[in-house]
Amino acid sequence: MSTTKKVIRSIGYLFVGMLVALCVYTFIVTDVMKKDYANVFGYTYFVVATGSMSGTIEVNDVVIVKIGEEANINDIITYKTDDGEFITHRVVKKIDNQIITQGDVNNTEDEPISKEDIVGKVTMVISPSFVLKLIAVLLIIFILLAFLNFDKIFKKIIVGEENIPKKKKETVPEELFSTHPVKKEEKSTGNTVNIPISEVLKIQKDQEKEEQEDEIEVLEVEDIIDIDDNNIVRKERNTAKEKEKELLEQVVNLLRIKNDTLTITKMNKRWLTKYQYVYKLAQILTIGDNKELEETIMHPTFKEIYDYDLEKAGLYENLRNKIYEMPIYVFLRILTFAILYNDQTFFDGVYKILKYKVQIDSENKFKEIKKNDTYAKKQLKSLITFMEKISIKYDNKKVFELDRIERFVKLKNYVNH
Repeated sequence: MSTTKKVIRSIGYLFVGMLVALCVYTFIVTDVMKKDYANVFGYTYFVVATGSMSGTIEVNDVVIVKIGEEANINDIITYKTDDGEFITHRVVKKIDNQIITQGDVNNTEDEPISKEDIVGKVTMVISPSFVLKLIAVLLIIFILLAFLNFDKIFKKIIVGEENIPKKKKETVPEELFSTHPVKKEEKSTGNTVNIPISEVLKIQKDQEKEEQEDEIEVLEVEDIIDIDDNNIVRKERNTAKEKEKELLEQVVNLLRIKNDTLTITKMNKRWLTKYQYVYKLAQILTIGDNKELEETIMHPTFKEIYDYDLEKAGLYENLRNKIYEMPIYVFLRILTFAILYNDQTFFDGVYKILKYKVQIDSENKFKEIKKNDTYAKKQLKSLITFMEKISIKYDNKKVFELDRIERFVKLKNYVNH
């Protein structure tokens, strides 16, 4: 979002907030505190009930009065009578400490009043009053709508983003879409998708078994070429793998214990958005676009996360430190399971750590997967496959849309390069 849009949005929020504050303040002063009128930054207002000032002020006109303003001859003022009524007439005489007023169409002068009786001088007349009432009704409606869904109103009415013509797509190689048949894009229905937790764990277990079988073959090849100093490197790598595996098991067990009554995960619109978001991060990481990855992480598509107590979320210090040391693909795996267990606080807590690491990663050591890091690439591919398997098995309502996200990332990468 550009700076101009941010300023307009801030002004919009400020305007709505001021209107609400004004309404609440007026209600408290006149209805709760039982005062005669509200003092808003030295001004108040009255609705004229008679035609004594006809020609200048008509019946039902609204007069804006500056409170405490000194009255001179020919000024129109509002004052309070002994009967408690408020009169708006013109000053015609000033005798010592007494002031005499008269309506423009009246034949007689009013009873003398003192300065203490005067509310203030009329500075503005708004006519007719029904316009003000109509505006007030519209403002109230706008306030209610704004609080219910301000972002959509802002984009559609104020910024007009929905009316901005889309840029024409550039011609791209057919190979980008070779793995996906061309089909008409369907909008997400937003319906809830029910996924049994036991099935998710089974998919994970089966996938791990397949990957272990493949890894045995790779290790046999490595053993043949492994000599002398390479032993140290391979041991360090195996230790890192064990730590990652141990941590993921610990996180999954923690989420299972925290949500022990959960048997079916409810993938509603909110969780689907997060699922698509993590999948998008994985795809961007595969492409190797560090800039796009950072921008996506720093400006997530879902609402800003809340400041949860990490201890209560299950992210005690020891676990936080373990997660902090992990590579980025482990973070994405953890976020995926937090989504599948519908654990909002855990997701937000891990995401906060991820966001912090991205902020301080000036050398791209965290955001980047090196070309020769075959293990990291394999783990990233494993996560993408895992997420796709769940999508394929349960996407009977066409709501996951992972193929669309993958094509979008590839297309954007091609256009930018």
